[in-house]
Amino acid sequence: MALHFEEFVVGDTLHTRGRTIGEGDITLYAGLIGDWTPIHVDEHFAQTTPFGTRIAHGTLTLSVAVGLMAQMKLFDGTVIGLISMTWSFSKPVKIGDTVYAHVTPLEKRLSSKPGRGIVKLEILVKNQDDVEVCKGIHDVMVITRDN
Repeated sequence: MALHFEEFVVGDTLHTRGRTIGEGDITLYAGLIGDWTPIHVDEHFAQTTPFGTRIAHGTLTLSVAVGLMAQMKLFDGTVIGLISMTWSFSKPVKIGDTVYAHVTPLEKRLSSKPGRGIVKLEILVKNQDDVEVCKGIHDVMVITRDN
């Protein structure tokens, strides 16, 4: 279901399937990026925090949301690149939480270079209780149909 620039409809939200965050996800991610902050990997320490348990790295949750979007194959063969992104994190994601991404094109414009356009996407990530855990904006360059 790869989408070209013209096929993104401003305001139409796409919903991904869910992904449950496990202890292994957090451990693998910590090793991959080198962030062994105790709130993520030390249960004894994490129990002393306001969350009462380990929480996923914010950037792990962001990355899972991008992966959920990738599984929808929105950009397979049409993406040129990520132009920019901003993110904010509102609630922790704990081991056992399931996250879902809701992707809404906010605006789109043709690039100054022929055959491509930029789509501004809002990515809202919610947990199994339909509570927002984080959200972001991605500006993505994609090819046009006539490319």
